[in-house]
Amino acid sequence: MLKRHFAVVHFLRILLDVLTVGILWNAVYYFRFYSGLFEHSGVPSCLRHLLLTVPVVIIVTLCRHWAGIYQSLRTEPTFRQIRKQVESILLGYMFIVLFLYYSKETPYTRILLILFLFALLAGLLISHSLMILALHKVRSRGYNQRHYGIIGTGKNAIKLLRDIEASSHSGLKCSFLIDNKPQLEGKTIAGIAVYGAIEKLGDLAKETGIDEIYLAVHGPEAASIYPYLSDLQNKGVTVRILPNWGPLAQMNRPSTIMIGSSMLFTASESPLTGMNIILKEIFDRFMSCVLLGLLSAPILIIAALVKLSGRGPILYRQKRIGMDNRPFEILKFRTMRPQQDDSPGWTVKNDPRRTMIGKILRPMSLDELPQLINVLKGQMSLVGPRPEQPHFVKKFSEDYKKYMYRHKVKAGMTGWAQIHGFRGDSSLRKRTQYDLYYVRNWSIWLDFLIILRTPFHILKRKNAY
Repeated sequence: MLKRHFAVVHFLRILLDVLTVGILWNAVYYFRFYSGLFEHSGVPSCLRHLLLTVPVVIIVTLCRHWAGIYQSLRTEPTFRQIRKQVESILLGYMFIVLFLYYSKETPYTRILLILFLFALLAGLLISHSLMILALHKVRSRGYNQRHYGIIGTGKNAIKLLRDIEASSHSGLKCSFLIDNKPQLEGKTIAGIAVYGAIEKLGDLAKETGIDEIYLAVHGPEAASIYPYLSDLQNKGVTVRILPNWGPLAQMNRPSTIMIGSSMLFTASESPLTGMNIILKEIFDRFMSCVLLGLLSAPILIIAALVKLSGRGPILYRQKRIGMDNRPFEILKFRTMRPQQDDSPGWTVKNDPRRTMIGKILRPMSLDELPQLINVLKGQMSLVGPRPEQPHFVKKFSEDYKKYMYRHKVKAGMTGWAQIHGFRGDSSLRKRTQYDLYYVRNWSIWLDFLIILRTPFHILKRKNAY
C-alpha cells in the first residue's frame, strides 16, 4: 500500500530550508556590519532586517517549490538534484533583489547581497546534502523504504534490478521476482527469491506488503498479466511498466521516472505529493478548527435535540473506507432508529427509518457536521470523494474497475460529484467519473471552488433524504 509517511520527510525538508534561509539572512547582516572586515558608514536597523526575514524566507521557499525541490528524490540522479538546487537558489535570489529594490530597502548594499548569495548557495546545498545523508542512514536501517516486486526474469528485468540496486539512496527494496516459468520456483537471482507462477502474484503481493510492482515483460506474455496488474491497482499497489506498456498507458495520468538507464512508466499514483499534500493537510486542519469554533453553538443545540429525540447515542459511528483503502469510523449525528442503523443501504425519499430530528438534519446535511472531527484527526478531508461502506466498496470495485482510483486521495465531507448532484442513491458511473476528475485535476483552488459551491448545492437538496 502507498505509504503516507513520506509527507513528514517533505515537511522536514521545507522546515530545514526555512530555518537555513532565516539564519543565513541574519548571520550575513552581523558578518557584514559587525565582523570588522568591511567598512561601512552606518548600520541599518536590526529590527527592519529581522522583519525582512519573513518575505525573504517565503520567496526562497516558493521558488524552490516551483523548481520541484520538494518532490520525491528517491530516483532523482545526484547531478540533476544539484542542478535543480542551484537553479532554485538563483531564482529565489533574483526575486529577493527585485523585492528589496522595489520596496526601497536602499541600505542593502552590493556587499551584503553578494555575501548572502554565496551563503545561500553554500548553506542550502549543505543542508540538502545533510538531509540526503540522513535519509540514506535511515533507509540503511530499514526505515522509509518502499518494497517492490518485478514480473519477469529476462535481460530487461535483471538490468532493472541492478539499476535500482545501484541507486542505493532510493530506499527501494526488492521483495521478489516472479515469472510464468515453473522451473524457476524456489531459485534466487542476485539474492532475490524467484517464484514461477504468475497466478501467485496477488497472494504474494499481499504476503510481502509491496508498495509497487514492476512489469518487465512484453508482448503476448505481458498481455496475459494485465488482469493481475489491474487487480493490484484496485488494491492500491502502484504499477510501473518498462516499455512496451500496452493498454495500461491510457489509465489515469501517465508519468515516467528514470532509475539509472531504465525508464519506468507509472500507471497510477496519488496526485497529492510533496508540497501539495502538506498544503491540503494544513488547509484541512486549519479550516476544521475554524469551523468547529464558528459552529460550536449550532452543534451543541443539534446534539441536545438528537439526545431528546429518543434513546441511543448522540453520535452514530459507521465503518467507512478511506485513502489507501484504510478503514475508519465516520461520525454523524444519529438520525436513524438505533435498531436499524447498521443495515446496509442508502436512505430513500420518505425513508421510514428516520427519526423526527433526522427528517430535518439529513436534507440540510447537518448530520454530517461531526465529520469535522474526522477531518481534524486526519481521517478525512474537507473535500474529496465521499467514503463508502466496505460492502459497497467491494461491490462497486467489481462493477466499475476504475472505482478504486478515488481512494488515492482522502475521502471528503463534500466533493466534485456531490456539488453536481451525484450523492446517495445516484448513478455510480457518473459519480465515479466526477470523483476521478477531481483526483486527476486536484488543486487547492478546486478545493476552494467546491467548498464555495457546497452551500448552494445543499439548498437544492438534490438526492438528500
